Amino acid sequence: MDSTGLWVTPLVLLPGVALLILSTAVRYNRLHDEIHEMEHHGAEAMARSRASLLLRGELFRKALVNLYGAVSLLALASLVGVAGAALPAPYGPAAVIGLTALSVLAILRASFVLVREARISLDALRAHFTD
Repeated sequence: MDSTGLWVTPLVLLPGVALLILSTAVRYNRLHDEIHEMEHHGAEAMARSRASLLLRGELFRKALVNLYGAVSLLALASLVGVAGAALPAPYGPAAVIGLTALSVLAILRASFVLVREARISLDALRAHFTD
């Protein structure tokens, strides 16, 4: 691929990141609903699950911050790619590739955080069935 079309590459990743953001935001909203539901079922149930719920909320926030950062880096990479036609040969493509690589690292970090949250969520489900 020549360097003039390199700006398209980061844009190809955006729909996938957008779907991750959407699903993570929905799961985060569901966690918020769970907390409100538990408040109505008494303080005892809330006290047992409070630490787990707060940790899950923190993990969702970290994941969303990473995903939003990835979107920003991908958009910036595309802008740099468009402007890259004015930059000398190695700098434009290298900047686009570097920014795209950073965004992929942010997506990977968000994915690992979401896997951790899923494990905590499963542990909470198991605890509900053993109570």
